[in-house]
Amino acid sequence: MKTSAVLAFALASCLSSMAWAHAHLRQPSPAENSTVIAPAEVRLGFSEGVEPAFSEVTLIDAGGQSVKTQLRVADHDPNVLLAKPLAPLTPGTWQVKWKVVSVDTHRSEGQYAFTVK
Repeated sequence: MKTSAVLAFALASCLSSMAWAHAHLRQPSPAENSTVIAPAEVRLGFSEGVEPAFSEVTLIDAGGQSVKTQLRVADHDPNVLLAKPLAPLTPGTWQVKWKVVSVDTHRSEGQYAFTVK
């Protein structure tokens, strides 16, 4: 009886943590705090699939000016969001601010910086 109760609790804990999952940024490119040549796009690899129609990625330069992006999911990986800047990125430090809605409808957001040579 005790073993059944422990197993039931463990299963309930796992299911509840899965139900509250969010898309966590796992692999940004350019990488956080890196120095790169101006990228044609920013790749954001998440822990789960994201919905580009309900997501937003903004690039902000050191002077606070923002560059909007065009979003799409990578062809062969629904966990990767591609953000193409709608204007060239100039040399300096850039903030990447992202807000995404995962395929399970949970929202998450964050930011990081990289530098353009």
